[in-house]
Amino acid sequence: MASCSQTAQALVTAYNSWTLENIMDVRASDCINYILPHSLGQKPMDNEQYMAFFAPRMPPFQNFNLTVHDMVVDEAARKVVMHMTSTASTDIGDYHNEYMVKLHMTEDCRKVDKFEEFVDSGYSGKFMAELQKHQSKESSL
Repeated sequence: MASCSQTAQALVTAYNSWTLENIMDVRASDCINYILPHSLGQKPMDNEQYMAFFAPRMPPFQNFNLTVHDMVVDEAARKVVMHMTSTASTDIGDYHNEYMVKLHMTEDCRKVDKFEEFVDSGYSGKFMAELQKHQSKESSL
């Protein structure tokens, strides 16, 4: 049986690989992803919906790296909470974000079956708007 902390670390490694296949491999087939807070208006997403949401957001980011600053593990409840930051390079400059993530694991702790991701909504909204503006300008050339 895997430990919850091992699976959480596997998730971080998967995101750092920056391939959708690796990211999805850590998730259970019935995993539901929540991007929070609710004020962002994001609906819960199953794996298919998450792939459709996330895949188009990946290409502008190079050298994506997550760093875990704190991890709290409750093996009995099969939950992990992590405080993380990310960095990446983009055409409009460096990207830096901050997250609080709560992972719920399958009974054997090998996969994530519920992924709750709190993002820095102020930074994310502003950065993604600027990135989209840049991409629109580039595609019109």
